[in-house]
Amino acid sequence: MDCIYRNNVLRILAALTFCLVMMTAKGQALTVVDTEGLPISFVSVTNDKGALVGTTDLDGRLADTKGNTRLHFTHVAFEPIVVNCDTLSQKRVVMTEINYALGDIEVKPKELAYVQTYYRLIYFDEDGPIYYRAGVIDNTYDFATHKVSSKTRSLAKGSSGFLRFIISTLVGRYIDRWGQLHETSTYRRLLKSVKNGNISITGDSLGRQTLRDTVSVLGYVETDTAARRRTTSFDFWTLFKHQEATKAAKKAAEDAAKGKTSKKKDKKDKNENEDDEGDNHSYYEVYAIDGEGRSRIDDFVMGQFMVNGHHRSSEDSYTILLQSYATDRNYIDKKEYKQLRKDNKVDMNIFEIKQFEQGHNIPPMEAEIQAQIDKLFEKELSKKK
Repeated sequence: MDCIYRNNVLRILAALTFCLVMMTAKGQALTVVDTEGLPISFVSVTNDKGALVGTTDLDGRLADTKGNTRLHFTHVAFEPIVVNCDTLSQKRVVMTEINYALGDIEVKPKELAYVQTYYRLIYFDEDGPIYYRAGVIDNTYDFATHKVSSKTRSLAKGSSGFLRFIISTLVGRYIDRWGQLHETSTYRRLLKSVKNGNISITGDSLGRQTLRDTVSVLGYVETDTAARRRTTSFDFWTLFKHQEATKAAKKAAEDAAKGKTSKKKDKKDKNENEDDEGDNHSYYEVYAIDGEGRSRIDDFVMGQFMVNGHHRSSEDSYTILLQSYATDRNYIDKKEYKQLRKDNKVDMNIFEIKQFEQGHNIPPMEAEIQAQIDKLFEKELSKKK
């Protein structure tokens, strides 16, 4: 009898140990910080195959490494790195800020402020990068009319199989809107929301401001007066979902007061909320500022726009990552701008794209991820032969 009891106890202990191990493996988290120990928001994390593992949240936390022992970290403002998870100290990954800055330009009495930005867009799914696109955007700001004009041109594209047409259609047409500069930057949009009472902003002694609504923290603004630059990271999608939920709750209360119910609509709203769960649209911008903390469109330095989501017809997740860097800025007239656009019409292959990035001090993609992107172009070349 004692033997049977002992065996049962051992089985229970073994089962509990297995469950604990599985829970630990499944929920293994880590935090990504800069060299000063501050968390880095919206870092894209992939495995050796280029498959998406996840994205850090506003506090730099990756919720789950999903059992991967080696991870690749990519961010617009930091040097890409590869990390062996087993050797991490306190589950912290430290990334180094890239050395990227624009020199001062002389203000001239010209009609337009001109800013050329280089962008690269990567579409990741659970198999790795399946679409890549790079290009240049010519942005101008008219001082007389206070209007921004932006023209986008692709330099190179690479894609995987039949997805080329689909993603070119669904993603490519949004490049203009995502990659162009705007007169109202993310930071000024946020200040407008603060003024309207949609979000609140609080600061600390280190020049870091926290943005939040009534539900949660939505972003941070870090102002470095010594370096004269401002960094803004913000989760607009969560703000949107919170606002929609508030509107829905208000309407439901009004309908209840009137004795109205709609089971069909309630079911639809539930399905939409389930589909939206886990989706996210995040912005990360860096602008140069003057001594008064002000910035203009020609003070743009770099930016990142990221969409995390999953396909409605399946549980497969995906990430659309767009990074952009200012590569040229000047003050020109309309005649000079017309000639400049004519001179800039050029197509590039993946090798010329890399040369362009090197020539403009744009940090390269992490080597193994770049190798996956190169394969997309190899497929394109093989189809043309």
